[in-house]
Amino acid sequence: MLPLALLSAQALAQVERAAAATLAAVEVRGTALPSATTEGSPGYAPSHATVGAKEATSVLQIPQSVSVITRARIEDQNLQTAEDALRQVTGVTVTPWDGATAQIRSRGYFLEPSLDGIPGYGGLNATQQFDLAMFDRVEVLRGPGGLFQGSGQPGGSVNFVRRQGLAEFAADASASVGSWSQYHAEASVGGALDDGKTLRSRLVMSGTDRGFYYTRAHSRRTLAYGTLDYDLSPATTLSLYGAYQQDRTNPFSGLPAYADGRFIAAPRSTNPYPGWAVADTATALLAAEAEHRWGNGWKLRARYSRQVQDYDLRDSYPTTGVDPATGLVPYARRGWDSQTTRDTVDVYVAGPFQLLGRAHSATAGWNHGKVSSDTDYGANDTISGIAFGNPDAVPELTVPPYVRGYSDDTRQRGFYGQLRLSVNDAMTLVTGARSSDFSVRSRSTRPGSAPPAWSQGARETGQFSPYAGLVLSLAQDTTAYASYSDIFMPQTAKDVAGRTLQPRVGKQIELGLKKSLSDGRLLASAALFRTRDENRSMPDTAHPGSFVQAGEVQVKGWEFELSGSPWANLELVLGYTRLDTAYRAHPTLAGTQFSLFEPRHSLKGYAHYRLAGPWSVGGGLQITSGVIGTGVAGTRESGGYGIASLQLGYQLDAHTSVTLAVNNAFDRNYYARVGGLNSYNTYGEPRNAQLALRSKF
Repeated sequence: MLPLALLSAQALAQVERAAAATLAAVEVRGTALPSATTEGSPGYAPSHATVGAKEATSVLQIPQSVSVITRARIEDQNLQTAEDALRQVTGVTVTPWDGATAQIRSRGYFLEPSLDGIPGYGGLNATQQFDLAMFDRVEVLRGPGGLFQGSGQPGGSVNFVRRQGLAEFAADASASVGSWSQYHAEASVGGALDDGKTLRSRLVMSGTDRGFYYTRAHSRRTLAYGTLDYDLSPATTLSLYGAYQQDRTNPFSGLPAYADGRFIAAPRSTNPYPGWAVADTATALLAAEAEHRWGNGWKLRARYSRQVQDYDLRDSYPTTGVDPATGLVPYARRGWDSQTTRDTVDVYVAGPFQLLGRAHSATAGWNHGKVSSDTDYGANDTISGIAFGNPDAVPELTVPPYVRGYSDDTRQRGFYGQLRLSVNDAMTLVTGARSSDFSVRSRSTRPGSAPPAWSQGARETGQFSPYAGLVLSLAQDTTAYASYSDIFMPQTAKDVAGRTLQPRVGKQIELGLKKSLSDGRLLASAALFRTRDENRSMPDTAHPGSFVQAGEVQVKGWEFELSGSPWANLELVLGYTRLDTAYRAHPTLAGTQFSLFEPRHSLKGYAHYRLAGPWSVGGGLQITSGVIGTGVAGTRESGGYGIASLQLGYQLDAHTSVTLAVNNAFDRNYYARVGGLNSYNTYGEPRNAQLALRSKF
């Protein structure tokens, strides 16, 4: 055979063609990492979520009840606030608070918040929340979330997941106008800032200017949010993001009642608060995140956030019930200025590993949170002889000067870990634990004087919170699960020996079924749950002034939820919750209902259907049984009610749509909250309409 160098060019070409023809084709495939992002998808059924786990996890493999308000649903319903979104969630009760915020409960207790998985102890209820324009989705885990949350209430946790920087240019905008002079606009724009798309950006802005169904009240709210995501290398990404939101609202805390306990039969437009009352809230957030990914599937993620919230209030409110004979009621005047700072660090590693020939995964981390609050109060006084219906007769309060103050400092930190162990092809064991330290201290202050020493409040060290769940794959896309979860709540009461009582612990057992249908476009779930709130303090009858940890509350019930697309062009959500609560051990209330603000029965539904051509129709229904709140059974309580909403949409072109929505379409007159003699007897919104225009670029 001749050396290759002696072959002619023609012969060499023939050899190369023959060799190429004999080479087998090589196909290169990659597996995309699971993602819980919902933006860009038209569906309501989440495939993955990060609540209850640090990383995106299949909802079928999370052994607790999970609901997700997706970006598509936010836009279809024109949801604007966190309260708007949570009001739609199965098993969640949203009750009005002050005209700008709400109290949010699930399974007998308040919900705890987190932002992108960073826990925000006590930061959800009666507290300003960022507008939904900032978020990709809202995830809700019902039941105790102590493993990643630390201390808190056992009702569950809400994870607000922000919209991230974009590699490709995209923009969207919307504007709406509604009853009572409600105006809202928002816009988002983002894209890569370099040719290599290693620096990605997004800017979101929104603004609201609105009136209310009650008189002499107005609100203005603005939000700005921005993020930059930078690939330092193919394996390392840095993110920097911030947000600022400002609200100015005339506060409204519902109507008083008559002193004999009856509701006042006043029109829904009645506002018993003076026109000069005002609440100003401003929240600033700055956060940074670093993520490093190794080739074996493991990653390290570190996050830090600082949030500063300023809250100024001047108002006046009835102090007692209205005298039914004279129509007179005394008013208190008050004012304060507070600032709350939240600093949180969260660091964890997560990834897969092999053991005994099977693939498993693990997460381990540590977080630390500090919440510091300082409040200065003006002088409070009471104005007597004010006629109900004439609150502007209350003289305006001037604040400052401030006459006293109060400061508190809450800190908690903990190590946590979670294992997902594949026992066999049909069984996954999910187990984890957390060790937490918790401390609260406080002091009273006086403006112009040196602050006194701190007074130590509740304190716990090494509080252990276990977690266990078992997930069984019954068939393709069908799982059954059982789980145990808990969360702790420190106490300050002391026993006869002067020892602080052990923390309360909310312990939940849950059994459930989940099934994915229609190729993952539809998700069905059902669950049975029971929570016991143990170690609650009770007076020690043998030693007056001391306490024992013998109190107990039980919350139990069941629920189901259907979300997603059962057939083409239809997206829907339907959820029902049955809830029973009772004191199991209490000096005077044993056997009576515990949670008076949540209904025993709650049914929520919403559907959106795209007709042939440019039209679409939609609507929602919420039916709830009665609640007592802080009223009086048989005298002042809310009966059951149902409210419906209707929608009609038109697609102007491929990028722009317009929607007309009518809420409380049949103008049902009901109480959204039942309060005491002096406040919080709050009507639900009367019938109202909203016209919205939305466009994507």
